[in-house]
Amino acid sequence: MEIRELIEKLADKYPLGLQESWDNSGLQVGNPNNELKNILISLDLEDEGVDKAIENGCNLIITHHPYLFSPAKSIDLSKHFYKRLEKLIKNDISLYSFHTNLDIAYDGLNDNLARILNIKNTRVLEEGEDPGLGRYGFIEEVDAKTYINFIKKTLKAEGLVVYGDIDKKISKVAVCGGSGGELIDAAINRSCQMIVTADVRYHDGMDKANEGIIIVDPGHFASENHVTYKLEEEVKNLVDTKVFTYSKEDSFRKIF
Repeated sequence: MEIRELIEKLADKYPLGLQESWDNSGLQVGNPNNELKNILISLDLEDEGVDKAIENGCNLIITHHPYLFSPAKSIDLSKHFYKRLEKLIKNDISLYSFHTNLDIAYDGLNDNLARILNIKNTRVLEEGEDPGLGRYGFIEEVDAKTYINFIKKTLKAEGLVVYGDIDKKISKVAVCGGSGGELIDAAINRSCQMIVTADVRYHDGMDKANEGIIIVDPGHFASENHVTYKLEEEVKNLVDTKVFTYSKEDSFRKIF
């Protein structure tokens, strides 16, 4: 199997055409016509992940977040950012990213987030889009504090930022992996009692919580890293080669 054949199979499920206009999902670097060897999957392209790919004979890395966003006018290999790409090229490793198309597509990142948080009967959260960003649905009625602790444990988050009145019961919850602050209004409009999303700005959190919704921010990493393992299982069913994962864990925000 060539690298492009695996990518085409994944793109059938998570079409690249679904990605946002500003996004850069797809090939980041490499030769898609190379024969596929082993594969490494990670949320981001990290030095440790590249080293693990090399150690295990991988010639394909799949990430959620694209490494390349802005057009480059020069490639200075003395800069750390480009040194990672140099290492990929020298070791004949291709890099592909499935970003907002994976967020938006059905059975993608947001459906997986809803599933692991036990949210049932889900629908698209983003108003006027089908498919679209975010999901909302129902859980068994529970104390908000109890469910918040469940979120922290399930997402393996170092810590949470929570806005709103947590001394009540909830049964209708929205989610959006990654930066989903712009969808809080949609969650309010759909009468959700809680939204789980990341990178919520302080004043947005304070203002929207005053409208009655609980906002739970587990951090960008924790809200999305679960998709690494979902992709691992899917890719294992598509290839005969070995599939590895690399996860830096929720180490970007230190809790003191």
